[in-house]
Amino acid sequence: MIDTPFTYAQLVGIATRAERKFALRQAKRQQISALQALEGILQLGATKADVGNIAQLAVLRQQQANEQQVLHAARQTEKAADRKNGRIKTAPNVSEHAWLAWFDGSAVPNPGKCRFACILQAPHGQVFEYAEHLEYGDSCDAEFSGLILTLKQAHKHAVSQLLIHGDSQVVIDEVNQRKKSSLPRMIEYRQQVQALCQFFETIQIKWIPRHKNSRADALTQHTTS
Repeated sequence: MIDTPFTYAQLVGIATRAERKFALRQAKRQQISALQALEGILQLGATKADVGNIAQLAVLRQQQANEQQVLHAARQTEKAADRKNGRIKTAPNVSEHAWLAWFDGSAVPNPGKCRFACILQAPHGQVFEYAEHLEYGDSCDAEFSGLILTLKQAHKHAVSQLLIHGDSQVVIDEVNQRKKSSLPRMIEYRQQVQALCQFFETIQIKWIPRHKNSRADALTQHTTS
């Protein structure tokens, strides 16, 4: 028995989207009104949440919604502070002790003079930028050089946990051994990267779209004297 009467509109406001959909199916299957079906589902939800009735369930869910709003506002404030301080957005599900890195490389013309760069971000937010160049190579040489630069600089910072991002699908697939080239120079690059990876306790190298790698890309566009 439900202690407090509710209109259907009020019940809809309390229910989750999944509960509303299930109630409509239940009403059709049992040939009862949508209001009755939703009342039954919400009462069951109240029981599972260990509250007495739908009214208390409504209060509990409103409190949870308020907490989510506060958490969202705090995250937005943190993101704004990160942008102001020049920090780069942290990837999800990464250890709080991990360093983040982004690399890129370009050859102009291709092949031609190469410039490659990387960005390292410490867990506390400090950012380090590095850029170097090769007199001659193609885009693959530039991208691999950017990754190798990342690994070497991270090792110099005594990094133990590292998450690297790059926008070269060829390089990422090669080092993660999804597609292993038989070309001698690719094998040499892959072996060099694998050797450097041994310096780290945990390491992950992930592909990201170019538009999400714009900061590292910008470092490769600077002209070298």
